[in-house]
Amino acid sequence: MVTEAWQDLLDNGYKLKTEAGQSLRVIYPGKNSDAPGSDFQDAVIAVNRQTFKGNIELHVKSSDWHKHGHDRNPAYNGVVLHVAWQQDCDSDD
Repeated sequence: MVTEAWQDLLDNGYKLKTEAGQSLRVIYPGKNSDAPGSDFQDAVIAVNRQTFKGNIELHVKSSDWHKHGHDRNPAYNGVVLHVAWQQDCDSDD
């Protein structure tokens, strides 16, 4: 469900912004992954003319990053973009 919503945003040209309000562009959304780890692998994104390559993780709530233990799991070390539909915690939490 979350991955379908993400794909819908990309397909419809939704303007993405970082938590800090910076413009974010998805150059390549990555490959959908069913393996343990992030939802999409090998993505390419740009933030303020700087390009990042890595993985994308999707959640309904931003707090799910910690609730799911991703902050302690090395399989998520390559995440360059954490997408959350609802911001319910500080990014440093």
